[in-house]
Amino acid sequence: MELALVVNPTKQSSLAVVAELRAGTRSGQHRLRLWAPHAAELRARPDYAGELDGLELTHDVRQSDVVVALGGDGTLLQAVHLLQGAERPLLGINLGGLGFLTDTPEGETEAALACLLEGRYRLDARMLLEATWQPEGRAPRTMTALNEVAMVHGSRSHLVAVAMRAGGVDLGGTLADGVIVATPSGSTAYSLSAGGPVVSPRLHALVVTPISAHTLSMRPLVVSADETVELELLPAPAAGAEVAVDGRAAGEVRAGERLLVRRAPRDLQLVKTQDGSFYDTLRTKLGWGHSERGDLRRGR
Repeated sequence: MELALVVNPTKQSSLAVVAELRAGTRSGQHRLRLWAPHAAELRARPDYAGELDGLELTHDVRQSDVVVALGGDGTLLQAVHLLQGAERPLLGINLGGLGFLTDTPEGETEAALACLLEGRYRLDARMLLEATWQPEGRAPRTMTALNEVAMVHGSRSHLVAVAMRAGGVDLGGTLADGVIVATPSGSTAYSLSAGGPVVSPRLHALVVTPISAHTLSMRPLVVSADETVELELLPAPAAGAEVAVDGRAAGEVRAGERLLVRRAPRDLQLVKTQDGSFYDTLRTKLGWGHSERGDLRRGR
């Protein structure tokens, strides 16, 4: 099996985990490679002690059988975009932080690697988004997202007016800081921060969440994954807005231009070596059922 590593160089334990993965793949039956742009930053760290010496580098993680993301959810999202649509299983190892997607704890790296190499794992299908946008006078762009696609006010810090449609039906317009279209996986990310609902990743749906809308009647909306959501930037009060894909700036959209968001034709396959469910993750990460007095279920 060939594994490609996508590493967050800023995580304190990333070098140690790379060394641990190298030790677990030294049998000669498996091949480990590191995404090349991270190598220089890792080697420049003051605590570097030769952990990358002799490690093969790659500029294309799509050539591997499995991609392993070491970091947080942001690192896993980076790996998703590096795959550029290639169907490769993705294992996320959480090196700190909240970690809804990278749910394998750092302390279980060795056990997770053994499960992966021995085939003792399951694949968790996660819905992806496909966003199509045709800037005026330029070629159409198609982008893939795991969490969300958003049309936001960008650096100009003024409101945007967005007309929305779902399944070809007019939803009206909203004056807001922007609009998010999220997957169920992304419902615990930007959309949740903007007041959107938590949606189980077992559902196939799109979550449309206005960001700080200037009307209390405009609420988050969950629509079928079979429907296309259309966002059109209206000319006032702003003539331009930013498109963001999984938190990454994708370009400026101008008044009259439309962003079409639909379910992608394929799903992402997350490698799961743990027994926990999505609800276990919610309860643990969000502290449900607990207060300053302790566990509410125990009456403390």
